[in-house]
Amino acid sequence: MLSNLLLSRRSLLGGVVAATAASPLLNVSIGETAEPDAKALRAIHRFGIGAMRITVIDDARFTFPAPAFAANQPEGTIGPFLDRFGLPTDVASLHMQVTLIENGDNKVLLDTGMGDVTFPKNPVDNGRLAAGLSAIGVAPEDITAAILSHGHPDHIGSCSKNGEPVFKNATYFMPPGELEFWTQNPGAEQTFPNFMLGVGNAQLEPIRKLIKPYGDGDEIVPGVTAVAAPGHTLGHHAFLLHEGDGKLLHLMDTAVHYLVGPEEPDWALAVEMDQKAAAATRRRLFKQAAEEKLLVAGYHFPFPGIGRIVEHGPAWRFVPMQTA
Repeated sequence: MLSNLLLSRRSLLGGVVAATAASPLLNVSIGETAEPDAKALRAIHRFGIGAMRITVIDDARFTFPAPAFAANQPEGTIGPFLDRFGLPTDVASLHMQVTLIENGDNKVLLDTGMGDVTFPKNPVDNGRLAAGLSAIGVAPEDITAAILSHGHPDHIGSCSKNGEPVFKNATYFMPPGELEFWTQNPGAEQTFPNFMLGVGNAQLEPIRKLIKPYGDGDEIVPGVTAVAAPGHTLGHHAFLLHEGDGKLLHLMDTAVHYLVGPEEPDWALAVEMDQKAAAATRRRLFKQAAEEKLLVAGYHFPFPGIGRIVEHGPAWRFVPMQTA
């Protein structure tokens, strides 16, 4: 297992270096004081799946270099693609939204957002999960489970605060390989992979004893079944939400960009640990979503990130649902 983890760490470093030219980290901020409105509630969307009540909370926003979304393509590929949609061709700005599932007495979070973590060279524009929960009358101690799809900082950033669990009464769930990988000791060099490992240690070690494992096909809590979606990280999972006749496939980070992922599923994101596996996962889950006409969600898709995947030529397209 350790040799696999070390190989994965090298893969992660190589991908990020290709996208960022190996520049050292500057302005890394964990627990940085935010501007007065940086963590203020921005948006909430609520709907139902059968008897489940689903709340999507706009937690954060971050910006990555646009070439990172076509890391395995010739230089200059991404610009014309984004320009077709009237989007900036140098950077991509993405949402992060956390999903709360209320089902009977269970209050379950799918991932925990950014918390007080800010990506390097990004402004503080994160950590609105707490305000969103408060707005609908849910306190941190009311959360019964937090299911972690993988160990990237924008998905585990509110697991812990000041060395203590944020959701003190919750059971945390995480694939065992993800927990092992993201609690490796980071190196001393200021690199993006070491930044991410540092966040992993800070967020996951305080809850280690509260974490239970899950794997592909497990019904983690009633109505939430794990769907293996490797590639983004080796242990990355999507989730099928189901209750009665209602279903929603939460893609999590299967596709990070709502246009690039479905329309160019073979284009790699720079931080993907296994680019071939990530492409295969996209093709498998998009095909399933289109054929079964599933409602889908994307963690980084434009808020609230809910819609359908439809066939579009040889690939697919994400069609947002109307929320008004």
